[in-house]
Amino acid sequence: MNRTLSFVRLDFITVKPYATLKNLIIFVAVALIMIISSGGGSSAIGILMVYAVLFSSYPFAVGEKNGIDALYVTLSIKRSTVVLGRYLFAIIVDVCAGLLACAFTFAILALLRINFTVLETFIEALALLMILSLLQAVQIPIFFKLGYTKAKFMAYLPFLGLPLVVISFQYLVKDRVSSAQLTGLFEWIAANPVAVVLFCAFLWLAAMAISCKVSQGLYGKRDF
Repeated sequence: MNRTLSFVRLDFITVKPYATLKNLIIFVAVALIMIISSGGGSSAIGILMVYAVLFSSYPFAVGEKNGIDALYVTLSIKRSTVVLGRYLFAIIVDVCAGLLACAFTFAILALLRINFTVLETFIEALALLMILSLLQAVQIPIFFKLGYTKAKFMAYLPFLGLPLVVISFQYLVKDRVSSAQLTGLFEWIAANPVAVVLFCAFLWLAAMAISCKVSQGLYGKRDF
C-alpha cells in the first residue's frame, strides 16, 4: 500500500506543472459563464469535473512522452502498483474536483443571488461524479492497452457519446414509460435515499474493480 501511495504522489509531482494559475482562471471563467447562461450550478459543476477527468489522464501523456513506463520496469516497480496508483490518483482528483466545484458554485450562486438548494446541488454533483467515474472505468484500460497517443481519440469516445446515450434513452423511455410511472420512481427514490446511495456505490465499486482488473491484464502484456 505504501508503494501505491508513493506512486500516487509521483503522479501528482508529474502533472504539477500543468496545474497553473492560468488554467485555473480559464476553468473558473468557463464555469462562471455556464452558471450565468444556465441560471443554475449543475452545468458549471459538470464542466469543472470534465476538466478534472482530462487532468487525471495527463500522467499517461507525460509518461509516454518521457518514457517513464520503461523507467518503472528498470526500478522494479510492479505493474500492478502502477495500475492501482493510477486509479487511486484519478479517484482523488475526481473527488477533490467535485468538492471544489461545489464550493465554487455555491459561492457564485450566492453572490449572484440565484436561488438554489444545497442538498439538490450536492446530489447533482455526486451523480456527475459517478457518471464521469464510470466513463473513466472504460477510458483508463484503453490508455493502459494502447498508450496515450494511440488511444487518445478512442479513449474520449465514451465522453463524446454520453449525450447520444442520454438522448437515445429519453427517446426509448418516452413512449414506454408514463409520467405517472416516472413520478412513482422519483417518489420511491426520495423515500429510500439510503438504498439508492448503497446501490450506486456498489455499482461504482464493481465497475472500478472490473476496470482495474482489466487494466492490470492489459498493462501486464505490454512491452517497454
